[in-house]
Amino acid sequence: MAKDNKTGTFVAFIVGIGIAAVALLLAPQAGDELRDDLRHQSKDLGRRSQKVIETAKEQVQDALKEGADAFTQAKKAGA
Repeated sequence: MAKDNKTGTFVAFIVGIGIAAVALLLAPQAGDELRDDLRHQSKDLGRRSQKVIETAKEQVQDALKEGADAFTQAKKAGA
């Protein structure tokens, strides 16, 4: 259940980025304003992406630890 929620959050994040990019490109703005908005959005995207990457790394590390613990317990039970 928790994995489904995390996956849904990630998908919503990606969809939100796409919608924001389309909105910026379709909004009537001068070239300088558009470039400035895109620059700010790309920096924001970089920060958000880094947070998502860090969260994913933590989740993978937790899953690996849980798997290793389960393997060790199963090995002890079978020995």
